[in-house]
Amino acid sequence: MRAVSPADREPPTAVVLGAAGFVGRNVCEALSARGWSVAAVVRRTASGLPPGCRTVRLDLLRSDASALLALLEAERPTLVVNTAGALWNVTDEQLTEGNVTLVRRLVDAVAKLPEPARLVHIGSAYEYGGQSTGRPLTEDLPERPTSRYARTKLAGTRVLTDAVADGRIDATVLRIAMSAGPYAPPDSLLGSLARRIAEQPRELRLPPLAGVREIVDVRDVADAVRRAADAPRVPPVVNIGSGTGVPLTEAVDTLIRVTGTTAAVLRSPVPDDGGHARRDAGIGEQPLDVSLARRALGWSPHHTLADALTALWDTVPGRPDASPAPLITTSNLAVDGESIHG
Repeated sequence: MRAVSPADREPPTAVVLGAAGFVGRNVCEALSARGWSVAAVVRRTASGLPPGCRTVRLDLLRSDASALLALLEAERPTLVVNTAGALWNVTDEQLTEGNVTLVRRLVDAVAKLPEPARLVHIGSAYEYGGQSTGRPLTEDLPERPTSRYARTKLAGTRVLTDAVADGRIDATVLRIAMSAGPYAPPDSLLGSLARRIAEQPRELRLPPLAGVREIVDVRDVADAVRRAADAPRVPPVVNIGSGTGVPLTEAVDTLIRVTGTTAAVLRSPVPDDGGHARRDAGIGEQPLDVSLARRALGWSPHHTLADALTALWDTVPGRPDASPAPLITTSNLAVDGESIHG
């Protein structure tokens, strides 16, 4: 059963968890633009959310399961989107709480709703781990996550897919590649570099950069969420990416060109280990196969890397001639899929 779209009922309600984060804010904007009434769930008050979005405060980690169920029962959504999850700069316990316990609690709450709601959960390409197929990664591959982060993300995915297999809920996991675009977080590689460029330094020292990564525009991710809401049926897991890999050096050089900085660029040598101590270690260079997304959701990526980085730069606070940026709060309960650090 598909989620009820704006063409079916005015106005349908979508509840977006983690709405103040990178992916969440863009999902709210995409749904609101299509006529959804969006309940944007945030830990604390956040301004700058798109028109049509109502802020609903709930600390998803500190509140008990009954509070989440009460929120959903009050909103009566036909679509629930989970863009919340714990990133790297947290403890192992917090990774489990944000990426597994929260998903289990959300699945239980959605299953108890008196009226059906489709659940769309944001997963991560890190769940695949290092693969040696030499081909784009398909959803039926056995996952081999290596980091604690990737293992907890996969555990959360399996909580959801098991519930789907048992017939408890109607849901899908969108397993997304590294994302860039509007409101990229300051602790991501591209987001942090853009903020440093906005300070107009005379010299810009780059971190060691090595390897190839697939980068998808976060607005394409948000469009995939919208299409997953409208699809008659959804697969349990769907890859969402650009379908192509790009050297990290090329991605950073594209950002530098987009910003028009006149800073002298200083490049750091890559360590002898190839940079494998980076926190994105354990993911291969093969891109995601997005053919299932095309077939099942009618989705395909529309934005180029340059599009994504231009939109990123346009929303960087403090850049020359920038408008005041909306306040987007962040915490350890953040948004998955955007952080690659040297």
